[in-house]
Amino acid sequence: MHMYASLLGKCAWLIWFLLFSSLNLSLAQQSASSSGPREGISIQEHGEDAASNGPATAVVTEDPAPGPELEEAGPSRPVVKRLGARPLTLEEQEEAKRLSAIAARMGTDPTAIVGRVQTLFRYDALEGGSRASNVVGRIDVPYHSNFLLRADLPYVWSNPNQPGTSNHNGVSDLLVRAGGRVYQVPGDAIFAGVDFTFPTAADKLGSGKYTVGPGVATAHVFPAWSSLVFALLQHQFSVGGDPSRNDISASRLQCWFNTIWTDHWWTQLEAVAQVNWEQKEKTSMTLEFEGGYRFAMNWAVWVRPGIGLWGRNLPGAYDWDFEVGIRRMFVGF
Repeated sequence: MHMYASLLGKCAWLIWFLLFSSLNLSLAQQSASSSGPREGISIQEHGEDAASNGPATAVVTEDPAPGPELEEAGPSRPVVKRLGARPLTLEEQEEAKRLSAIAARMGTDPTAIVGRVQTLFRYDALEGGSRASNVVGRIDVPYHSNFLLRADLPYVWSNPNQPGTSNHNGVSDLLVRAGGRVYQVPGDAIFAGVDFTFPTAADKLGSGKYTVGPGVATAHVFPAWSSLVFALLQHQFSVGGDPSRNDISASRLQCWFNTIWTDHWWTQLEAVAQVNWEQKEKTSMTLEFEGGYRFAMNWAVWVRPGIGLWGRNLPGAYDWDFEVGIRRMFVGF
């Protein structure tokens, strides 16, 4: 069983690599198309920030006569099209901007630089009968349109559900994320940052370790489907803390498909794969569905059930879980 789980985990990493490579190819194709005249239209985009998605300015020029260079480059275009690296049209760019702005206001885009205050309740049914309830407070503070500072502080109720054991509750480990958006064009964005965790937990309700690790998030818009695909790749390793606790070295990949049905309703399907390098490269995967509603300009609520597919005994995995939350978005400084 472990062999199959490990194989599936490696397949998940391969899928992410192919998606990321496809995104890079799309960005390269788009950059190449905007660097010179193509079909008589050149696009000049002025600087954008997280709160403003201004329209592109189109300058129409006369169609140049096809030269030998264009004729030689012609046969390669169908190959690129088959790979899906097609630049967005002006109409698709405008729709991509609109969808990205809505996703940012809903709080579902991990690359958006936008402020939030958020509280969620999460109930986890763990393998072996244990139960855990979490209330997590989160605040995101954006700065100068491209930098974000985030902090999460959970409060945990742990029920081992075993004879001779008692329940525990208290504050768990503090998470701090610092990062920024390193690339953005209509339809695509990349966020890079670093996560830190601090052993603020009591009664062994946390890892007991200081950890640090890089993370990269990507976003790609499919205007025709009113949907966005997000990916978040992280690696975390311990750099100190309680020497009696287990060291940490784990990688985590999240991919989710977010559909915006109206300006107020959204759904998303998310898969999370993990590799625990300290436990003989054991893997886990969970699958979660989310439905959300933005009931005011800056307020949204959501519900999210989830199920564990394998590796349910690893940290961060579960048999099943349920989450409900509320958030308020705000403009940064």
